[in-house]
Amino acid sequence: MTNATLRRKPCLALIADMVKSRDLQRRQRPGVQTRFKHFIDDLNKQYSRYLLSKFAITLGDEFQGLLLSADPIPELMLDIERKFEDRELRAGIGFGTLDTPIQRFAINVDGPALHNARAAIQQAKLGRELGGVFAGFGDLDQVLNGFARILWFTRSKFTQQQIRVIDILRSGTSQTDIAEEFGITRQAISKTLVSSGWDAYKEAEAGWQTVIRRYVNPKLGISHEKSN
Repeated sequence: MTNATLRRKPCLALIADMVKSRDLQRRQRPGVQTRFKHFIDDLNKQYSRYLLSKFAITLGDEFQGLLLSADPIPELMLDIERKFEDRELRAGIGFGTLDTPIQRFAINVDGPALHNARAAIQQAKLGRELGGVFAGFGDLDQVLNGFARILWFTRSKFTQQQIRVIDILRSGTSQTDIAEEFGITRQAISKTLVSSGWDAYKEAEAGWQTVIRRYVNPKLGISHEKSN
């Protein structure tokens, strides 16, 4: 599939940045930037099969990338929330096409997908919204953002024990195996999940993902221009 053909097909653009990065002291910045780069490198490895253009730092406290598929959005939001510990990260997700050639890394790319992602992250800043803000999906912007706010609010109430159990459960480990790993009963694991609202959370997350999937083709082929 040619680069021009890919540009005519819609994709998801994601822009994320650090909250209150200006509050960092000068002596802190080198270490934070090093950890930020390592965090983005890890995202590129973990989500490589879903990326049209790899995540790249575009400003000192901001990165962006292009996604072929909605499939990784729930896990990606979790990683954005938890795996960079220096600052909270907010994210804007935009839907649309591209006007420029696709690059291996998401630098020097532009078009409606990026414009919508930029509008989304501006909304996230103004509204102090975490968990992902969506733009470019028409009437479903409100639906996607409603899901995102509810899911983030629910996650923000999880205890450390609930987070540990849920993270292992999401990896495909059974409740019985988790109980054995923790040295407690399966009933205790079940109680932890019930108190977290896990079943409702999981159903809402699946609905959220289903709505986004209506817009993006996860089987799209990838073709890049040579990056500079």
